[in-house]
Amino acid sequence: MIIVSIFYLFFFTTTLFAFPTYTEVKSNYQPSDIRFYDRKGELIQRLRIRKDYRSEDWVEYQEFPKYLVDSILHAEDKRFFQHNGVDGNAIIASFWTSLKGSSLRGASTISMQLATILDPELQPSPNKRKSIFQKIKQINRARELESFWTKEEIFTAYVNLIYFRGELKGISAAANGLFRKSVSALTPNESYLLAALIRSPQSPIETIAKRVCALKWERDGGNSDCEDVSRFVRESLFRNTDYVQYPSFVPQFAKSILGWMPSLEKSSDKIETTLSFFYQKKVEEILIRNIKTLENRNVKDGAVIVLENKTGNVLVYVSNIGKESSVSHLDLIRTKRQVGSTLKPFVYALNFQKKKLTPNSILSDSPIGISVYQGIYRPLNYDKSYKGNVTVRESLASSLNIPAIRALSYLDVNEFVSLLEDLGIQGLQYPEYYGPSLALGAADISLLELTNAYRVFANGGTYSPVNWVQESNVRIAKPIFSPQVSYMISDILSDREARSLGFGWDNFLSTSYYTSVKTGTSQDMRDNWCIGYSEHYTVGVWVGNPTGAPMLDVSGITGAAPVWRETMDLLHESLGSKLQSPSEAIWTEENKSNEEKSSSNPNEIEKTKSFRILTPVSGSIFAVDPDIPSGRQKILFTISSYDVSYSYYLNDMFLANAKGPYLWEPKKGEYRLEIKDKEERVVSLSFFEVR
Repeated sequence: MIIVSIFYLFFFTTTLFAFPTYTEVKSNYQPSDIRFYDRKGELIQRLRIRKDYRSEDWVEYQEFPKYLVDSILHAEDKRFFQHNGVDGNAIIASFWTSLKGSSLRGASTISMQLATILDPELQPSPNKRKSIFQKIKQINRARELESFWTKEEIFTAYVNLIYFRGELKGISAAANGLFRKSVSALTPNESYLLAALIRSPQSPIETIAKRVCALKWERDGGNSDCEDVSRFVRESLFRNTDYVQYPSFVPQFAKSILGWMPSLEKSSDKIETTLSFFYQKKVEEILIRNIKTLENRNVKDGAVIVLENKTGNVLVYVSNIGKESSVSHLDLIRTKRQVGSTLKPFVYALNFQKKKLTPNSILSDSPIGISVYQGIYRPLNYDKSYKGNVTVRESLASSLNIPAIRALSYLDVNEFVSLLEDLGIQGLQYPEYYGPSLALGAADISLLELTNAYRVFANGGTYSPVNWVQESNVRIAKPIFSPQVSYMISDILSDREARSLGFGWDNFLSTSYYTSVKTGTSQDMRDNWCIGYSEHYTVGVWVGNPTGAPMLDVSGITGAAPVWRETMDLLHESLGSKLQSPSEAIWTEENKSNEEKSSSNPNEIEKTKSFRILTPVSGSIFAVDPDIPSGRQKILFTISSYDVSYSYYLNDMFLANAKGPYLWEPKKGEYRLEIKDKEERVVSLSFFEVR
């Protein structure tokens, strides 16, 4: 009866499962990591998405070293290129040993093993071996596979789909995980070890060492040294099993992409992002250097994001200061914190939109008490002084608290919360939770949300979501403010004279090209913000402590603003910027289309002069050498563009016209180098010290 059953299954068994083609198997193969590329095609990040195995890119047959192929065939299927999927001699020997109660192991050819991988019906139950009926069916399926796959295709698919050790799946992952190298660079000894692992990947190291030694002896003869081979096996398998995931330059950025666009995780293993790795590295350096200068003020970390205004493309995403951060695995760009005075522009914008205030309206900066459910709320200005009657322009530009509270009182707080939600800010509490303090940034908002909200002003009042990947079809735009309202806010936030009431004339917010900018500091100096935009970019900066510990005497001007200013200067080294009037901001649909087509090519943007001090870099320290005559020691002053109508000033003293570089004889002291235009307005400044 058993013989009849075997005969029937061997000759008449059919299956509904049809083997895929080699091309289909390769196209459905999914590496365990997604690869992220910057806008110029440079690989910047690999991120693991499959937790059940580790695999790399598919490796073709032509890339295998000959001794790797020979080693695997010798260990698994010596007659692979001669048989038609089944090795008759091995089958007979296997059945004979099975009658004696031994295992069927050893009869399977590479074609049979691949058939089992591809056909779920051939796979045994957990913790069990294949039944004799599955084995017979496997023989038929192997012959079927060989009828329309080439030998090279079968071998290639096999070594790309099998496990070698632990979670290492496929020959590429095994080569990288065990030897830190590519498949094409494998040595003969490494090939022997990989071949020996196939039969039983999780065997003890000593068992594998004996298997490798036997395999090498069979292949090389008696010239092999078993002790050397065993030592090599132990060193390879005892090595640190931490898988090298390189490159890993922007892990938080990659996680953010998958967080906002989860469908990409299943649809592609290669993602072309909008990030510029060139600017990413530069801004990382700027942030780290500035954070180090603030260590004595208990500032430990920071974050920077840069968005392109027209497209919403993420150009830079520095989520923390990297390896030196105590929370290097935390994305501080998406962490929600109180945002201080950075919400004031939206309070005034909604008043402008509803025609309740204008930039010239008068507000009282005087003591005020507001009844709330906890008692009386008495807000104070940052410097605890009062300016009396001030215009809205002065109130916003100088970030006065009490006028902002009064401006919010003209609105329905429900309307203001709805406005923030329309700007893409999520997770807000009910309006009564905040009360009047909402005007001073009592809400918890992320740097990502806040920076994109400011981009609305840069785009004439139109909101659109952040864009993470190239050629994205997501184009959701909605009007929030009129172009006139956006222009008024932008004009105020760029007004140095109005800003001087609260910040003075000399500060990091003044640029030689158009920018609108606002700073903010949360309660007890726990968070420090600087958000601003030019014609082309919106830059958001946060500095502080991930733990929420307060900083020591750090304001937006001294904390986040220097990082913001250096980042803006970097972006505008050869790029001009101007504030568009409302008529210029309202484009025709044709102009919008042309702008979107050209926005991906930064070389098509008109370039104009900008004036920025290149040397000395702000914060530099020089030392006078006592062994060199004083007249022969000089410090070189250089700027990004030279013009006779601009001038060098040192500690408010005129030095020379800025028609070229300037050599200055150093003297001990602290200095402020300024570049001023013909109207003596400061367009760039740098602080340095001579010791």
